[in-house]
Amino acid sequence: MQWWCTATGEVWTWTWRAYPGVWLFVALVAVVFRRFVAGPGSWSRAPRAERLMFVAGIVSLWLSLDWPLGPIAAGYLTSAHALQFLIVTMISAPLILLGSRTGTETRLASLAPAAEGEGSRGSAAVLLFHPIFAAILFNIVVAGTHVPGVVDDLMPTVAGAFFVDFAWLVGALVFWWPVIMPVPQYRHFGVPMKILYLLVGTLFHTVIGMVMLSASMPMYGVYELAPPVFAIHPKADQQLAGGIMELGVFLAIVIGCGVLFFRWAEADEKGR
Repeated sequence: MQWWCTATGEVWTWTWRAYPGVWLFVALVAVVFRRFVAGPGSWSRAPRAERLMFVAGIVSLWLSLDWPLGPIAAGYLTSAHALQFLIVTMISAPLILLGSRTGTETRLASLAPAAEGEGSRGSAAVLLFHPIFAAILFNIVVAGTHVPGVVDDLMPTVAGAFFVDFAWLVGALVFWWPVIMPVPQYRHFGVPMKILYLLVGTLFHTVIGMVMLSASMPMYGVYELAPPVFAIHPKADQQLAGGIMELGVFLAIVIGCGVLFFRWAEADEKGR
């Protein structure tokens, strides 16, 4: 048993291992959103589709952090690390928010000003989830958690590996919040601006993916020196990770933009 998935340097086996820290963390995320973000009783008031999305978000978060993807991503394959990042930031985070939307709207409407910069009670929420701040924070998290020295130093320790996973989730929740949640509201941040926000706010993934694809040598010592899991060279594994960062994130953003556009078009058609 190990508290959290880390790079141990041990030869990989497909023997199941328990990671109680992962279970506790995922359960805590679910409780925080249902109890404190969406509010008590929000589960029964939420539409069935929202409840299904919330469950899908929590389950996908658990699968990405727990055995076997969690330990493989922590210390064996760069591509698994990239896949874990993709699931946490582009699948789990938006699904959790979508599944908490109805209750959160009711709970936070009284705390957030109706428009950006008005009032004082919701000023902290307005600042935290402001699209500019959210995009900057998310890209700082993305950049910082993919620096080779940072990855090599953090992944072998429980606290370091937990910090990376936690930072991904928090950064992604803040990033997706102004797109998904109806509160706080911001002037001039309609659907066209939300689509532009998603496209521009995730450009740094492209840079990281290009670096991984073009690097002549493996970037991360923790993965280059790890005992092999599959018959894949570390450089090829890194290039696969670059492809996941490039194409996987792009596909998720395109789907998000498509959903926004068609809902916007449908609402405009009904308004005529």
